[in-house]
Amino acid sequence: MSKLFRVYGQMMKVHWAILLEYRGDTFFYMISSFVYPLVLLAVWLAVSAGESIGGYDQQDFILYFLMVMFVTRLTAYWDPWAIEPMIREGTLSSFLLRPSAFFHWQFAENLVYKLFYGVIMLVAWAIAWPLTEVVRIPLHPSFMIVGLMALLMAIVIRYMFGFCLSLLGFWTTRMLAIVNLAELMGQFLSGRIAPFSLLPDWVQASQNYMPFYWMLGFPVDVLTEKVTGAAIWDGLLVQGVWTAVFVGLYFVMWKQGLKKYSAVGG
Repeated sequence: MSKLFRVYGQMMKVHWAILLEYRGDTFFYMISSFVYPLVLLAVWLAVSAGESIGGYDQQDFILYFLMVMFVTRLTAYWDPWAIEPMIREGTLSSFLLRPSAFFHWQFAENLVYKLFYGVIMLVAWAIAWPLTEVVRIPLHPSFMIVGLMALLMAIVIRYMFGFCLSLLGFWTTRMLAIVNLAELMGQFLSGRIAPFSLLPDWVQASQNYMPFYWMLGFPVDVLTEKVTGAAIWDGLLVQGVWTAVFVGLYFVMWKQGLKKYSAVGG
């Protein structure tokens, strides 16, 4: 385990240097990622017109979409767009010759960006805290623990979901089309476009057999106190199941995918 930590330390130093080298690109990517939830917030504030909708007043909508922005950034993945050309062009071969697994290299990159964005957003949240009551969530230990657990498992579920989609590149050259379809489904089924409780019943029922709500909507609902009591622990259990599903699926897909992979050069 200590060896793995050292490996991650070295990999994260490399990825941090890359992030600083392309800091302009990173900055604009971060700013652009905030636009979508802010637009949706403006829409819902206009729709509510100062009234309450399904238990959400204007302050609830503001906190909800701020949390959506926060959780979306911390659960983001981009591996399919990076791995697809590696498989297609054969450059994945050089990574397979390294002593550490390719997964660790990719996850270390993702972790660096998550830490970077996370620190920036926490600083912004701390600055806003004394200025407005909207962002003042409970800080007692039990709330912070369950909120952190829900967030961490959402990070793992969404990352492993994205990585498993990436591995479809071993079987098809149209992997990105599948990824884009999954992303479109996630926009609607995760609670990103609206609080999950305001969506149609059939959408809410999707949480029983699809992972999207557990990647975003559930941690947001926990952090905004829309899910409380025993429902939190039931949700954490479901998140644990999805985590196990995608971790297991990764090992199967990686092992079988390498049998399909072939490249000249790279």
